[in-house]
Amino acid sequence: MSRASFPWTRLGFAVLVVVSLGLGWWGLTLDTTHVPGRTWYDVVYHDLQLFVMGADPASGGGPLSWQLQVARFLAPGTAVYALFEAARALFTGEIRRFRDRRARGHAIVVGQTGAADTVTAALQEAGHRVLRAADAEGLPAVGLTGATVLYACGDDTTDATANVLTVAEAENIVRRAGKGPERLYAHVSDPDLGIALQARHLSCAEPGVDFFTLDVIAAQALAVREVRRILDGPGGPATATHVLVIGSGEFAKALVVGLAREWELAGDRVRLVVDLLADDAVEVVAELRARWSPVAEKIELRVAPEPGRGGAAAPDTVYVCHADEGASLRVALTATKLWHGGPGSLVLLLDGLAGLTGAFGTEASRVLDNLDGRLRTVTVRGLLADVERAEARAHDDMYERIARSVHHVYLRNQLERGVAWGEVPAMVRWEDLSEDLRASNRGWVVGLPARLARMGATIAPRDGAPEVVFEGAELDKLAEAEHDLWESVRVAQGWRAGPVRDDKNRVHPMIGVPWADLSEANRDKDRDVVRLLPEILAEFGLEVVRYGPSTNPLLERSAR
Repeated sequence: MSRASFPWTRLGFAVLVVVSLGLGWWGLTLDTTHVPGRTWYDVVYHDLQLFVMGADPASGGGPLSWQLQVARFLAPGTAVYALFEAARALFTGEIRRFRDRRARGHAIVVGQTGAADTVTAALQEAGHRVLRAADAEGLPAVGLTGATVLYACGDDTTDATANVLTVAEAENIVRRAGKGPERLYAHVSDPDLGIALQARHLSCAEPGVDFFTLDVIAAQALAVREVRRILDGPGGPATATHVLVIGSGEFAKALVVGLAREWELAGDRVRLVVDLLADDAVEVVAELRARWSPVAEKIELRVAPEPGRGGAAAPDTVYVCHADEGASLRVALTATKLWHGGPGSLVLLLDGLAGLTGAFGTEASRVLDNLDGRLRTVTVRGLLADVERAEARAHDDMYERIARSVHHVYLRNQLERGVAWGEVPAMVRWEDLSEDLRASNRGWVVGLPARLARMGATIAPRDGAPEVVFEGAELDKLAEAEHDLWESVRVAQGWRAGPVRDDKNRVHPMIGVPWADLSEANRDKDRDVVRLLPEILAEFGLEVVRYGPSTNPLLERSAR
């Protein structure tokens, strides 16, 4: 038992009781010897009465022994302390519940699952206060109207919409109260269902609700970290980087997609080769290429041969992420052909076995050797907590991720045109981008449904069908809408019109200028954004679909 957990309070109370009884017995024995007919039962009775200030020999005044003098004050004091502790134990739960109902600025996690525990730990490690509720019925008891974010992470294995219903109920409460969390997130274990739900919500243009899969957002966080490590490492990347992903579960799939998304900033000079090793690798590779455009266009995804067979080159980094963590652990510790890389070249995902992460190391105090620094262990909890956020959030929602992708597309296009990093304020990575420019990209996402409605279209999960192409009058109408949206966001941020651009004083020459009066080069920038819309959505497994030609008023007007 640790020193901090030892029950010192209880021990102290027991000592006070014993000392009070002992001194009382001693004093009463000395001071009642002259009382006729006194028995030991009388001494015991009066000794116990000291605790309620009712012992006759000590109440009558007069000279008393020092033992009885101390006992007649110490015993009642001990009794008062006992009453205080009893009242505190009785009302502690009520006081805590009262405080929880009136809490402010906290996060709420609903559910009693491993996902709920992981999100809670990630938020707490980031320094945020978290209150837990078992289900939607417990939301009022954890201060829903004073919270900043809610994560619904209940068990959805039997009812896939359980967490969606929790978020819907929370939103109804918030609407009625007129206050509450601005962000409501539902965990969806089925990634395909999650994408379908995201598509329908994106079409509502109401930021604040999102549907996420824990393995997916953790894998994306790992991809961001790994690609940045490769690109920004000493000496920069080589002409080609080769990685091996072992496993075909949701984490492994999301890691491949995340690597492909992040790799676009490496440019054409660096090639990323990803080998996938799994029993169903052929089917998974085909699925990822069809669903995710970055996988098909930004990287070379292959079915991996067995490590060490046929003279295959050793990968630079190996990610072992089987759905069965026991299988992952066995592979990492027994497949010696994977141990030939440099420091940190073998990455092992341990979530349910997260307690083992601290066991690996090179120090004498470690239980298991980490292959001389080659083995790195990661956990879902650690990947979520590794991302610094001022807000109480464990992940970036879909609006934030698409806004980030919009900026990545901008960076890629500018790099292709010869614009150098840092040449203009926007030529920096998303993490280093100013809040004004981030808000501008978020505004682009929020305004997306209105722009799609102009062509009788909406967002749906990508199914490999031919992409929608915008051209002619439709393209120009949408490009004009892009300019209007850009201008409205800038004006809302305090920018104003002026002859010369001045980012410091928020002056821009294109504010207040109709799209038709812009130079052809600037109008082409807006057209580029429209043309790239299918590509941006495809990065998230989404696409634009038309309801039908007859429902497109723009096309009807163009045909007249």
